[in-house]
Amino acid sequence: MRLSKVIISNFRCYGSEETSIDFEDITTFIGSNSSGKSAALQALTKLFGETNAEKMLEKTDFYVPQNEVLEDSEKRELYIEANFSFPEVEGESDEIQYAVPTFFEHFLVDKTGEAPYLRIRLEASWEQGNTPDGLIESRIVYVSTNDVTTKISQSDLSQIKIIYVPAIRNPSTLLRNATGTLLWRVLKGINWSSETKENIKNQLKEAEDSLFEEAGLERVRSSLKDHWKMYYKDARYSEANIRFNSTDLDQLIKKFEVDFMPSVTQKAYSMDSLGDGLRSLFYLSLVDTFLEIEQQALEGSKEEGAPVFNLQIPAITILAIEEPENHVSPHLLGNIILNLKRIASKKNSQVILTSHTASIVKRVLPESIRYFSIYLPELITKVKKIILPLKSGSPENEEAYKYVKEAVRAYPEIYFSKLVILGEGDSEEIIIPKIIELEDEKHIDSLSISVVPLGGRHVNHFWKLLSELDIPFITLLDLDKERYGGGWGRVKYALEQLIEVGVNRDNLLKMSDGALANLNEMNKWDEKNVGVQQAWIKLLEGFNIFFSDPLDLDFMMLEAFPVAYKSILRRNEGPYIDGDGKVVDIEDEDPPQTSYLERVTLSMNHTLKKRGGSGETYSDHQKKLMVWYDYFFLQRGKPVTHRLALLHITDDDLKTYLPDPLKRLLSKVEQILNGAEKED
Repeated sequence: MRLSKVIISNFRCYGSEETSIDFEDITTFIGSNSSGKSAALQALTKLFGETNAEKMLEKTDFYVPQNEVLEDSEKRELYIEANFSFPEVEGESDEIQYAVPTFFEHFLVDKTGEAPYLRIRLEASWEQGNTPDGLIESRIVYVSTNDVTTKISQSDLSQIKIIYVPAIRNPSTLLRNATGTLLWRVLKGINWSSETKENIKNQLKEAEDSLFEEAGLERVRSSLKDHWKMYYKDARYSEANIRFNSTDLDQLIKKFEVDFMPSVTQKAYSMDSLGDGLRSLFYLSLVDTFLEIEQQALEGSKEEGAPVFNLQIPAITILAIEEPENHVSPHLLGNIILNLKRIASKKNSQVILTSHTASIVKRVLPESIRYFSIYLPELITKVKKIILPLKSGSPENEEAYKYVKEAVRAYPEIYFSKLVILGEGDSEEIIIPKIIELEDEKHIDSLSISVVPLGGRHVNHFWKLLSELDIPFITLLDLDKERYGGGWGRVKYALEQLIEVGVNRDNLLKMSDGALANLNEMNKWDEKNVGVQQAWIKLLEGFNIFFSDPLDLDFMMLEAFPVAYKSILRRNEGPYIDGDGKVVDIEDEDPPQTSYLERVTLSMNHTLKKRGGSGETYSDHQKKLMVWYDYFFLQRGKPVTHRLALLHITDDDLKTYLPDPLKRLLSKVEQILNGAEKED
């Protein structure tokens, strides 16, 4: 039995339009603060919580539209529906004999041959009454064909259990509660033999008698009796007596404790002696233990022919834990996820977790993530799944699926960003944060901007993903002019990707004369038509797609700040021409040496790579820079080169001489952030 879907309407931050959340064995809720993650978990506790306090509805649980007041309404209604699937019916399993018969009479099947499922719904209404809180009526029902409802029995409802661990928690208190509930329930569920019970009772009585043979204790008891009578004269409760509290097995079980060895003091550590992080980890271990014991009881574990456990086992237990990273050091987060995955792998349990840390998110499958966000102006929550490319169908699909999946796991901070900048590689990760922080005078993290390198691959899938999540994004691609596939080929690629994500082809390709550009032939257009190419680049900037022009970001920065990059050279470093010395010493000679011109041609071929052009669209100055480009970025490491060069560029010079494409990109960044701040 598995929770497959929850549908929420008019509950807290969920509006009248149904919000549907799909579930896996382990499901991760992410999103900004107050985006509705906790409300979704609490919706489940209203259905399946173990205590009346968890299930009790309040008037604040009813959604109220923006600019309205609940008390101005005559009546409000909400519902929370949970759908369950039964994968065990597809094969033979002992579990069929347990979960399926309990709910069989209420199974639904949409079409012949499809798997059955179960719908359980909480329906509630609030209306004005003669009390300040009004009147709330609620009921939990089965939903059958044509939305006919039948009241669910408490016995059936008890077969579904949720263990809810809130984000704000005191681990010490939580563990004491757990020892009184989870651990106590496990110990209480042991099928204790009558002989053991009688032996314990007799031995405890003997221990109590032995205690009171001690003269000092007997005097304390006698003195207490006498003084109590001096204070209290009534016949009732007139005898005050000291006795040993644990007189039978049930009372003894309540005194069980857990301690830990070895310790630095050579004495056992109690739970209260542990740090908050270890107590949180131990709580999860305790949950895991309880679920495993339930599973053993379900499988009929026996010892010498008698059942080991005598537990009332639910058909499914859902562990809902908010921010499991709380109180835990980063190096232990992996253990937490392993523990939660272990719990989720059990036949009788599922896990739902929420998180605000990228360290947790990158350890879970993107397919299991549900993204929560608040939409203005209604202030309602919407929940979306992570969209990945199709996994099958072609080798291209398989490659795109793997690439995008690993990229989003490597950069999980994109989910928490106000803006994502998609770049080509390492250079963008260094340069873009630097210029943004310079312009805004804030750290890029405080601006909630993520820079994600893509290598220019599968950008349409990232555009789909970010668009679906309503996260603004900007793309910076290399123009790669005169490289194979570059120039017009890169412009064509960007246009194709826009069409792939749904931009109207005719509107996108319409030229000034009204005709449509021949996209299939665009990569063959003349690179010398600079004005025409710049017009298309300007068009793409309207879609937040920018180009590092004419080659890539490395070349743009080298062209803008040549002195700074050459300044990072040590005494014997730099490009060198045999017999003629360092390039830095001879590159400005007029007329230039033949050996130097040959070096320029060689470096230009390296820069434009195989099947590249002749370099005719580049100026003489740009061709000479290719010697340095070849040395710095094709023979040395790009990140180190940029970091060292930035140390030689003043903030004023960086602002003044920043390449124009980057200035326009910064303007777009500011525009998007200002819009996001207004929404906030």
